[in-house]
Amino acid sequence: MNKIGFYFNCYKNNFATDNILNIIRNFYPNNPIFLMCDNGNNFTDIAKKYNCIYYYSSINILGGKLINGNRYMGFSNSTCLIEYLKILEIAIKMCNSEYIVFMEDDSILINHINNFPLHSGGDININYFESLLTEEGFKIFKNKYPYAKFNYWNMAGGSIIHCQTLLECIQNTNINDILFFDKYSTHPLGFCHMNDIALSLLLLINGKTNEKWTNTTKSNILHPDKRFYNKNLTVSDGVFRNKI
Repeated sequence: MNKIGFYFNCYKNNFATDNILNIIRNFYPNNPIFLMCDNGNNFTDIAKKYNCIYYYSSINILGGKLINGNRYMGFSNSTCLIEYLKILEIAIKMCNSEYIVFMEDDSILINHINNFPLHSGGDININYFESLLTEEGFKIFKNKYPYAKFNYWNMAGGSIIHCQTLLECIQNTNINDILFFDKYSTHPLGFCHMNDIALSLLLLINGKTNEKWTNTTKSNILHPDKRFYNKNLTVSDGVFRNKI
């Protein structure tokens, strides 16, 4: 079993994806990389170039939603969340690694990863979680999950999760336990409007711990870092995902 595997959600930014994969391979030439495209460009050639496990989903998982004339990037509906969790299970099994690191087009690896958390590591913001719920919803959350290690951590690009921990959380959690909090969300798209927030909740309600990890010398991963978000690229070159 490998110590580290990588999960990389790409879309239409060929330029950034190619560069990020090149950097990863400079440090980890043989570790498994699960490259997943959610109904964007065809990344088959790039996947072969960097020896990635390639998965293409016909569902635009982060396709977003139009609400009151405003477009929001994130899960369009519960189908997207279900698809995302299904693909994570596949990635864990195919990578066969102890930990999985979440990479995006704006996550830059600058050196080898030095330390590993017990369950997960991300970018912690203590106060943000509570702000995502109404006062009523926050009380319900604390009563429903009294064992939760309560804080918020952003499981976005550059974060890391222990694979067996994540697998157990997915398998032991009913999707309705996550969607339940949408009715108490302070965000128009819903409490679990983004993959990083959904993962945070999944770990939180299962009583898992986290450490500050992203943007530290433990991870040696910078996020967000937009150096490869070249706005002068044409569509054929690859464009970054717009916040729709």
